[in-house]
Amino acid sequence: MKVYRYTCVAGKVIDRMVKVASGNHTGKRGARLNTTPERVQQNNDRLAVKDLARKLNANFKHKDLHIVLTYAVVPNRQQAKKDRAAFIKALRKEMRSQGKELKYIAVTEYEHTRIHHHIVINNFDINTINELWSKGFVKFSALDDTGNYTALAEYLIKETTKTFREEDSLYKRRYSCSANLTKPVVKKEEVDPSELWDDPEPIEGYYIPEEYVRRFEHPVTGLEHLEYLMVAA
Repeated sequence: MKVYRYTCVAGKVIDRMVKVASGNHTGKRGARLNTTPERVQQNNDRLAVKDLARKLNANFKHKDLHIVLTYAVVPNRQQAKKDRAAFIKALRKEMRSQGKELKYIAVTEYEHTRIHHHIVINNFDINTINELWSKGFVKFSALDDTGNYTALAEYLIKETTKTFREEDSLYKRRYSCSANLTKPVVKKEEVDPSELWDDPEPIEGYYIPEEYVRRFEHPVTGLEHLEYLMVAA
């Protein structure tokens, strides 16, 4: 039985997945018969969180900002889309005037509450940001020093889980990001099968958060998977 390990280093986080190679499943593929649209959607959401978390961890750090742009007067969806684009354009221009380059990841939410925009950006003057957003109020949160922003990724994906799938959705992707983001690389290597079944061990200088250790069978292939994170101590 072949087992492969996929490793992605993103900032202070090492993201690993260990799984049985396709065609080497140890048991019956009954999971295929029990696959439901809900399970497939949950798996897609999980993959979206993983992808976003890697981008956040690779590109943002302590004291970078998660900002929420709210409205005093609620606009229609198309106007809100224009507002977000105009704000990002103005922010990029202002940063360039100060010799900085804007990095951002943005989502817009309007399903469960008044329409608002979530944007993660590299650190910048909050007074200037307030001046650039004239439509309402800005809420600021500084990223912590853990370097592990998986929980933030989970939150942002949850915000758009329903809306991006709607036919009249503002955006056909779960989130938007600047083209200058570092794209984390995944390394694949064959490992001993015991690595799939044994409890994962952190490498020196890292720890493994228990809440991010997950064993499961893929909802479509039925293949065994182990996923976990290692975070720099």
